[in-house]
Amino acid sequence: MIIDKKPIKTPLTPIKSRLFDKYQVNVWVKRDDLNHSTVQGNKWHKLKNNLLQAKKQGKDTIITFGGAYSNHIAATAAAAKAEGFQSIGIIRGDELENEPEKWSNTLTTAFNNGMQFKFISRAAYRQKEDASFLSSLQNQYPSAFIIPEGGSNQYAILGFKDLVKDINEQCPEWTQIYCAVGTGGTLAGLIHFSQILQTQDTFLKPYSIKKILGVPVLKQGEYLALQIQNLLQDSENIKVKKTNNMTDINWKLLTQYHDGGYAKQSAKGKNFQHSFEKEFSILLDPVYTSKMVYAFYDQLKTGKIPKGSNIILLHTGGLQGRKTP
Repeated sequence: MIIDKKPIKTPLTPIKSRLFDKYQVNVWVKRDDLNHSTVQGNKWHKLKNNLLQAKKQGKDTIITFGGAYSNHIAATAAAAKAEGFQSIGIIRGDELENEPEKWSNTLTTAFNNGMQFKFISRAAYRQKEDASFLSSLQNQYPSAFIIPEGGSNQYAILGFKDLVKDINEQCPEWTQIYCAVGTGGTLAGLIHFSQILQTQDTFLKPYSIKKILGVPVLKQGEYLALQIQNLLQDSENIKVKKTNNMTDINWKLLTQYHDGGYAKQSAKGKNFQHSFEKEFSILLDPVYTSKMVYAFYDQLKTGKIPKGSNIILLHTGGLQGRKTP
């Protein structure tokens, strides 16, 4: 079950390296890939309130959007199955419709969990947020609850309260969180609740500045800044009065680490991923978390991270994406 499942306090695993000693930083991996067997990481947080809303509205089907390598597609199929919903995935690109042998492991995983696919052209897919397109889709499937691409909406953001609370309890003096970014919902959730929830060290440090660094995994990710701002503005209870104990949050997108674009990975990127996994025995996914971790390493080596920093690398799951068709 997803909706009724209590949040799991996932490990905050310290990782040690001579490189980290050289630059005098402390580093942890927040192992949110361990929060659920099939709805891993940020997808569990994003989907639980969406599914609860679908049940409240009496819907029996979940419709959502994604590409061939979308962790959200795989997670939605698994979550819908667990909660007794049918699921339909509107997939970007119609070239795979009649060639299931070329499907990614992510698509195959979703299909095996009962998701029906509707492959559409890239031109048609660009209408996924258009009001008339969504109205037509709702009319076609009146008993369906429609979740946007990546699951990023106000219900998704509200699902990150427990994660931020968990992080604050495990490492009250964190200074930076690095997070991969696809559609911006996870980053918005982290920002929102990091501003609201007090850390445990406020009696020692009445006013501290923390940073959340988002690493877009697709080219030209600058547009996501506005999307994240809009998500924050649309969220419930987003207005927060600052007090002397308020934790100030600076956030920034690091758009230069896409490594060729969405679901692309260079030989350099692959070598980095393999090296990290060998050193720390923590598996990464090539679409999201590997690029995020690489960004952190590059930032560290280029002097962009102050000495004494306490850095958390958020592992958002998606490990089904490691496998090839």
